[in-house]
Amino acid sequence: MADHSDFDLYTFAILLDKAKGKRSINHYANTIEVSAAHISRLLRMLVKSPPAPETIKKMAKGAYNGVTYSELMSAAGHIDDKTEELFTENKRTQIIESEKKFFQVILSDLYTRDFEWSLNKTTNGPADLMLEITNWEYSKWYIEIKPCVTSRTIYNVYGQIASIELTSDIKVTIAIGSKNEFDLFIKNPPKSLKANLYLMLVDINSGKIKKEEKLCQY
Repeated sequence: MADHSDFDLYTFAILLDKAKGKRSINHYANTIEVSAAHISRLLRMLVKSPPAPETIKKMAKGAYNGVTYSELMSAAGHIDDKTEELFTENKRTQIIESEKKFFQVILSDLYTRDFEWSLNKTTNGPADLMLEITNWEYSKWYIEIKPCVTSRTIYNVYGQIASIELTSDIKVTIAIGSKNEFDLFIKNPPKSLKANLYLMLVDINSGKIKKEEKLCQY
């Protein structure tokens, strides 16, 4: 067992929110037979000690959106790095499928925009998507699709963006899929990144972009 100091409050809250899905906290709590108050405190990151494995098993059994027992156990600090490697491949597959859904939602939204654009879906480039734009305040728009970001990986995302050659007429957007992830970025903006950087909340279930907010400016 890993030490409870490994309990990642942010990541566990993000995963638990995805596991709950569109259900109310009470509905999810009744389904899995876990206290609604306890789930609420975990979602608000007010619990300092992780749930017991038995409780996590209940959470995973009634989870939506493909959230697994292993992912919750890892975020809780009950699984060490060696054990975590056993489900890394499955997690990678889930991320690829999520990226496809993100791409579909973003592309649908782009067709409603007033500006003219051409799209490059990159595989080895500096971002997942790159738009060339002709009649907007920005001439290029890079979009990084991040279906799963945690407090441990958020600064890796900023590092990837810092590697892009940026100018004042380039926009960069991080697209994420949950409110907890959105709040994670808002609470931890980049401290020394020179970029027109935005955060986009994508709701895959409704197929809509819920909101977009600026994190920093070039």
